[in-house]
Amino acid sequence: MNYIQSLRQYIGTKPIIAPGSAIIVLNEHNELLLQLRADTHDWGLPGGGMEIGDSFEETAQKELFEETGLITKEFQLVGLASGKELYYKFPHGDEIYNATAIYKAINITGNLKKDKESKALQYFALNQLPNLNNTTVKLLEKAGYLSLE
Repeated sequence: MNYIQSLRQYIGTKPIIAPGSAIIVLNEHNELLLQLRADTHDWGLPGGGMEIGDSFEETAQKELFEETGLITKEFQLVGLASGKELYYKFPHGDEIYNATAIYKAINITGNLKKDKESKALQYFALNQLPNLNNTTVKLLEKAGYLSLE
């Protein structure tokens, strides 16, 4: 059971602050790696919630590998995102306010391999992105990969 799941035993679906990391992965064509999420059925960045004792970088490293099969030991911090605009209510009712460190993965190795959280993994041109979840839009805006409108 992860940290968030253990909190949910006590507070149910009420809003919590959820620290975590999101990872921007670009291929040699400057295309962005996205995952089609199994829980929300929309596209988002690889990433996830922090576990007790982990740093933002350790969280990014673990989530990158778990969700994509890719490995890197080098990250560039490209943004921080938090606040009201990062509120999210999952389809099953859990509410969170994300507090996310946004990293760009550098010198990536490994082969793409989706996990149970993903229906698909795919690279997209930055000017041809699919249906992104609102959180991903905000993260990409904060990191400078989408223009603020």
